[in-house]
Amino acid sequence: MIKLYTAERAPNPRALEIIIAMKQIEVETITIDLIGGENRGDEFGKTNSAGQLPCIELEDGQVIAEVAAIAEYLEELKPDPVLVGNDAAERAHTRMRMRQCDYLILAPAMTGFRNSEGADFFRSRMRIDETIGTPMKRNAEDGMRWLDGELAGQDFICGDELRYVDCIFYPLISFISKVSLPLNEDFKNLTAYMQRLSEHEIIGAE
Repeated sequence: MIKLYTAERAPNPRALEIIIAMKQIEVETITIDLIGGENRGDEFGKTNSAGQLPCIELEDGQVIAEVAAIAEYLEELKPDPVLVGNDAAERAHTRMRMRQCDYLILAPAMTGFRNSEGADFFRSRMRIDETIGTPMKRNAEDGMRWLDGELAGQDFICGDELRYVDCIFYPLISFISKVSLPLNEDFKNLTAYMQRLSEHEIIGAE
């Protein structure tokens, strides 16, 4: 059985939990104390030397981190429901959208949070520069403005079908909007999208 190393009340672990629930894959769940820094300790380092959560451990002992990479693996394991794409073009489109959302929105939003509101927590874990907090948030907001335009006339980031990028994007932006960067109400399409996913029986569940 696959082992899932996860953490409570953290957006990336939540994203993978959503994907696993949608795939209806049975896993052995091992909860790591992220707040207490257990993921940075020597014991967990034997599992994942980068200290990343979430990650999965396969039956042969191989460990896979990064939610998008795990989603791709699980798609190969259990193709239904489709969360990557039905053909090569759809899969490429999903990967493109994931990369765009990461680069334009998620990475700068999290960097902004870590170097502003989250600085005291992260100071002992990484280098902090509070001068970049606000610029990074503005970059993330620029990315959200772009995505707001892309969402016009479609239900999900990749079009009319829900993909793993939605499963990753929603919990991270839900978290960021509460602790660091409130969602701009002028982004009507993005606001409607977030509301739509909040009503999804799996994605919106707490």
